[in-house]
Amino acid sequence: MQYVSKRVMTRPTGAANYQPFELRTSITTTATQGIQHLARQASGTPREQFTALMSHQKNYLRWIDSRHQELLDAKRELNPDGRGPKDAVYRKYRWYAQQQSLLEAINSFEVFYKNTFINLGGAIQSYVPPEKVKGTVDAKTLWATATPSSTVALIFEHQLFHNLKTIDDLTNLLVGHRRYMPDNPAGLFYNKSRALQAIFQIRHTLSHNQGRVTQSDMAKFAALGYSVAQGEILDPSSDHLGTVIREVLLQEVDQFTDWLLDKTAGYLTQRNRNHGTVLLVAHRDVIVSTVGTLPVIMGLPWQ
Repeated sequence: MQYVSKRVMTRPTGAANYQPFELRTSITTTATQGIQHLARQASGTPREQFTALMSHQKNYLRWIDSRHQELLDAKRELNPDGRGPKDAVYRKYRWYAQQQSLLEAINSFEVFYKNTFINLGGAIQSYVPPEKVKGTVDAKTLWATATPSSTVALIFEHQLFHNLKTIDDLTNLLVGHRRYMPDNPAGLFYNKSRALQAIFQIRHTLSHNQGRVTQSDMAKFAALGYSVAQGEILDPSSDHLGTVIREVLLQEVDQFTDWLLDKTAGYLTQRNRNHGTVLLVAHRDVIVSTVGTLPVIMGLPWQ
């Protein structure tokens, strides 16, 4: 006998066109400009977009605090002896907002990497020899023949940008340098890479285990030098965990972007001096508008 659930979703009030998901044939989207907290950052560089999102999250959490405080103040003014907003309810939902916004922050950090590579790859594609592209013959052919926007998206969009070795491989592909080298304890950025790997593991635990630390999670944190209690929930509100993670991400967005631009300038200088490659102003403008700029970028012999 087939089991039939008695749980029936009621139609939202006023939803004349309401249709159950399993009967739909399309997924609804809205243009970026239609999402208020994304609209202003839609045309910025990946660094600007990430920084704007962190500012939005900070304002969002402050807004929650201010609304609760205003309710408390109104309660005291209108009816000092009456029941007001419950602190426990406020703390419960603010904690939920902290956890979900931290997950969004780490996800957005990965998107920062992805968009930075796509943008820089599109800007300097003509200066990167196809033989540097690892992969199938088809991938190398695409790099040499297709338009920058389509090629770079195909090559980079599917990559796992929470893997620092992947990021190193891609920076080496584009500009001939690796930044993180997570397996090298003597590396210049080893401590930073260890912290970033732990943050990506936090994202994994939040996404796949609802924040509950499994035995596998605990082992992975321990391998990175971090202790954590198995069976407990990651708590972004405790000991300023959510704050210090965001600080690391914001700092690395700035430092990685500047580092990549500096290495890009060095790579393009080498192509110009050793191979006679002409550096076009049009490509400089794409770098500046979609990735960022440094004096070393502007000082290249553009034509």
